Amino acid sequence: MAETWSKVVVSLDTLDPAMIDLLSHLLFEAGAIGVEVDYAQGYLENHPNLFGELAEPLPKERLEHETELIAFFEEMPDLDSLKTQLQSQYSDPFRLEASEIENENWQENWKVNYKPERISRYLTIVPIWEDYQAQAGEQVIYLDPGLAFGTGNHPTTQLGVQALEMYLRGGERVLDVGTGSGVLAFVAAALGAKEVWGYDLDPQAVDSALQNLVHQQERQDGLAKVFKETPIHFQVKDLLKGVDWPVEVIVANILPHILVNMLEDAHRLLTEDGYLILGGILNEKADQLLEELEAHGFRLVQRVQLKGWTGLVTQKQEV
Repeated sequence: MAETWSKVVVSLDTLDPAMIDLLSHLLFEAGAIGVEVDYAQGYLENHPNLFGELAEPLPKERLEHETELIAFFEEMPDLDSLKTQLQSQYSDPFRLEASEIENENWQENWKVNYKPERISRYLTIVPIWEDYQAQAGEQVIYLDPGLAFGTGNHPTTQLGVQALEMYLRGGERVLDVGTGSGVLAFVAAALGAKEVWGYDLDPQAVDSALQNLVHQQERQDGLAKVFKETPIHFQVKDLLKGVDWPVEVIVANILPHILVNMLEDAHRLLTEDGYLILGGILNEKADQLLEELEAHGFRLVQRVQLKGWTGLVTQKQEV
């Protein structure tokens, strides 16, 4: 572990939870291995399980303080490039401040507020360090996200899980693009997928997913057999490049400007009437992405919104 970390603070005037989420995504894309949100009262109220509930309302001087996104990097990023990337999505003024800090145990400290959460009708995400007793009919996915995105309680993940629950019938081959901690791949397997592939450009995410696969296989319940017998593969891969086998379902929880780069490959790989399930889409970006999807031979089946984010279920059509 690094003896020092590079710390970048993004200060801005917004309490919009979806925008804060988007900028956090961009910081992760730039190489951040952790992002904290400070003073964002509206964001805290919408994400109590992620950042912990406040014992009492913040005092006025704290509420009037700018929102701060505090990102931690192993090496200092190119600040000019980072600023340009953030400005591509956020047009209002903001400030960037960078510094070096001594190693802290922040990677462990955040676990205090990461608790089991029911994310769909049947599925609950449980941290591996929690002693949890599932209720009748409840299915549990055990996770240690490590340095990967995907604790399960983000709205985009929940939208993906709910779509998989609705459209998987069992026996499908599933590709999970931008797998992060592997949560959507594990959900697909639990719902009866025949074989699952999870891809991520980040090697740390793939390592996290592989470790979480071991956790699923070592569990002491009926799903352990499912995870041992279902072929689940995790690999470092750039979207769908190099994939050449057909699948019935592709799920991707990544940002729209990245999603558009895989639509041609997705259409090529999906079987007739196969489903492309997409998350990571801000509500205001959804219409533009739908135009791209239609142009690439996909028709809209379902559109759902949750806390500023949109989930899309589309189906392949021949072009």
